[in-house]
Amino acid sequence: MAKVVEETRGKIRDKPITAKLKEVLNKAAEAAGIDTVLVVSGGQAAKGSGGKRTGSTRHDLGKAADLQLVKGGKTLDFTKSADLPKIISFVKAAVKFGATGLGAGVSYMGSKTLHVGFGGRAVWGAGGKSGNAPAWLREAVAASTPPSAMVATTVSRFRVAARHGLHLRSGPGVEFGVTATLEAGTVVTVGQFEGANSDWARTDLEGDGLIDGHVHRSFLVPIADDSGGGLDSDDEEIENDFTPSRGSRASKSRRKRRGGG
Repeated sequence: MAKVVEETRGKIRDKPITAKLKEVLNKAAEAAGIDTVLVVSGGQAAKGSGGKRTGSTRHDLGKAADLQLVKGGKTLDFTKSADLPKIISFVKAAVKFGATGLGAGVSYMGSKTLHVGFGGRAVWGAGGKSGNAPAWLREAVAASTPPSAMVATTVSRFRVAARHGLHLRSGPGVEFGVTATLEAGTVVTVGQFEGANSDWARTDLEGDGLIDGHVHRSFLVPIADDSGGGLDSDDEEIENDFTPSRGSRASKSRRKRRGGG
């Protein structure tokens, strides 16, 4: 039986997480075979309330947690090949059960801590940048995000999260030819998802309303309004501690025309 344990005494974010978030974490742990979800940074006072708080608004009123996963008495480490599959399973389950904001990164909170919570759909790493999120995290979240959420009117722009590039095809399926390969980090606009399982994104590369082709949704990460801030740290405003990653180049410069399939 999985359990969620909150060990936040003495921390800035020492308030309990919401019952809804606790349920999501518990269900995800059960699904992934995790023994204990250890919350090391929990809720905080709402912005403007005058109460103790730090960083982004995602943790306000217990709507997010920074946590570690324990299995067999051992805290899992996503840089360890033996631990990563269990962590990925937990992340996928958390998204399935309703988590919308997830963050991780060795240069963010170390290799054993994850941010899981609610708020606008977003995935990030060091510097609060989606591009700095580990590839395994971006891909796990993209694979578990329901098509209906990915096509919401507030989330129509996406970032390519395929490490070796993503094929742009002339139609919604692998039977259609490859017309280009989009580099990781390319930003695209999606009009709608098509195909038998709504797996293929009808894609506009230039933002001019014209369709350039289709890409598979498994390798797309939604870009949402993250005005509350992506970064989360319990004891300091780490927004100022890391050098932001280089801004993304225009999608046009990221395309590589290839002759082969």
